[in-house]
Amino acid sequence: PKPVPKKAPPPIVQKAPEFAPVEAPAEPQPTPVTAPSAPSAPATAASSVPTHAEQFTEANFRANYAHNPKPEYPMIAKSRGWQGKVLLKVQVSAEGLSDAVAVDQSSGHEILDESAVEAVKKWKFIPAKRGETPVASSVIVPIIFTLRE
Repeated sequence: PKPVPKKAPPPIVQKAPEFAPVEAPAEPQPTPVTAPSAPSAPATAASSVPTHAEQFTEANFRANYAHNPKPEYPMIAKSRGWQGKVLLKVQVSAEGLSDAVAVDQSSGHEILDESAVEAVKKWKFIPAKRGETPVASSVIVPIIFTLRE
């Protein structure tokens, strides 16, 4: 019998951290932005996905939560009662900086989306790693704008 050639594993495509990976015990929490800001506990665990030769660890924004400022809640959005959730696709460099930030899913209000993009452009990330080597990757960052009564 002839040996069957092994196919290379498919490339890893990062999904939104909105839902916990299969091996993670709990769902990560999105970043809430509230009118009077209330501190919340950050999730600090990095998700990892095994690959053919080396382990691949996804980029992470939660570990730097305290150093990543929340987006400003625009006054006009507050006065009009606008709320929403925006999903941002962030290209993270090997150095942990945001190379590009784009709206993946709009909150429904352009001013909220723009505020989220401007804040996340300044964020620092824990870069993805292939083995021990930092690599560029992309991550989906959820930002929730909520008014408290």
